[in-house]
Amino acid sequence: MSIVLSYAQMKEIDRRSIEDFGLPARILMENAGNACAEHILDSYPDIFTQRVVIFHGCGNNSGDGFVIARKLYMEGIDVKLIKVHDSPFTPESKVNYELCEKLKIPMLNYCNKTEVKDWAELALHVDVVIDAVFGIGFHGELPDAVKMAFRYTMPISNTRIAIDIPSGVNADTGSCAEGAFLATETLCIQCMKFGHLLSQGRIYSGIPTEIDIGIPLEYTDDIFQLHVDEDTAMLPDRYQFANKGNYGRVLLIGGSVGFSGSIALAAMAALRSGAGYCLMMSRPEMAEHYYHLSPEIMFKSVPVLSDTGLPDKNKMVEILKTADSVVIGCGLGLDDYALSLLRIVLEHSTVPVIVDADAITLIANNSDLTRFLDNENIVLTPHMSEFSRLCKINVNSIAADTMSALKKYVKKNHAQVLLKSHTTIYCDESVVLINTSGNDGLATGGSGDVLAGIIGSFAAQRLELPFAAIGASYVMGKTAEELAQKRAPMSIIPSDIINNLFVYPRRDNE
Repeated sequence: MSIVLSYAQMKEIDRRSIEDFGLPARILMENAGNACAEHILDSYPDIFTQRVVIFHGCGNNSGDGFVIARKLYMEGIDVKLIKVHDSPFTPESKVNYELCEKLKIPMLNYCNKTEVKDWAELALHVDVVIDAVFGIGFHGELPDAVKMAFRYTMPISNTRIAIDIPSGVNADTGSCAEGAFLATETLCIQCMKFGHLLSQGRIYSGIPTEIDIGIPLEYTDDIFQLHVDEDTAMLPDRYQFANKGNYGRVLLIGGSVGFSGSIALAAMAALRSGAGYCLMMSRPEMAEHYYHLSPEIMFKSVPVLSDTGLPDKNKMVEILKTADSVVIGCGLGLDDYALSLLRIVLEHSTVPVIVDADAITLIANNSDLTRFLDNENIVLTPHMSEFSRLCKINVNSIAADTMSALKKYVKKNHAQVLLKSHTTIYCDESVVLINTSGNDGLATGGSGDVLAGIIGSFAAQRLELPFAAIGASYVMGKTAEELAQKRAPMSIIPSDIINNLFVYPRRDNE
């Protein structure tokens, strides 16, 4: 798993490297520029016959660009430095700028260029664009010259490389200023930042590539903010000499009149993702919808009290004792029956509980239920609108600074949350796990139910809840990506995900 940092965390690591470890700022800059240049030379072999432009200002990000310029120039590459923002040089960037001057690397000052013809003429002589204008400390609006530089060269060049983060992208939120640099690849200095993975920053960063610059690894040992990928997603173990009892019993509770499909999708997903048993429970009046759903899925009606029609607490508590994980909320409803059933599960279940869909809305509408959220066995799985109901913040505000809103809610309620979006984030008070797999094929009703079922299955198979949640998200996204190789994403439906779940390797019992 790759570590993901905030701006403040990266600056603190830089400080420790300089002051505690004794690695001078100029050496850090030299390491960063050289490592970026080496990556560029290795990854873009055509660059030896191409024309390279490096846009820069005067800060440390531009200093990295000056080191890159030196390295490329000394390899015989046609490289030009184009100044598009004027400010006082930092000491390290000034030294490296002067070295470029001594090498007689071509330099142009376009800080005051406003004529379209000037930019259009420059763009005709560019094959590769490297953005070294602003770094992770950027905030506010981009100057006109910077916007002009990007506007006229981006359509011409198919290779657009940002150093550390695209200029105009907020390193913490991923929000983008007007005219931000649209990279095809971003060379992330030491670690990825939240802005590479969140909001528009995920699009504007292109492919994020980590560049090691020699910072001591122990400086990030206590940071548990991680991006999962195919090599690091933790999935349940599978054993050759196993039986169904080894893979857990998932109890799935939901379904109501007009919403019968939700819990059925969750149950099928749990079964397809490796659960040993799946028991689905719904309202007595829903029995005829589910008895013949699948011969592999067991069904029972929720026991109810004859006088009130509400769930029988004592009988439900006994049933909960037989489960290895519980999924509740898919099509559950929002009436007194649903509220009573949810309250029983939250109060009495001791195994992992995946709280989804209507169950989340019930918690949002009944604040007394939040007292259960500090139980380590409970995870909420809201999408953005559901999370908005939980934290009483509008969706646009959440999208503008997702990590802050999520961490604030988690801290306030001591909760575990998997926030579903194009970038899915698991967050508790000590861990942040981020998944970016998937595509728009998942933007279909029922996808969240499938995810809830997979999480319940992984948890029943003894995967720790944080890794069950983010691992399920990864598997679901990976499945959508694989399916998109065969059909248009718009044609993918939740049942396709269930029937084509990404297969992970089995590890034989030792």
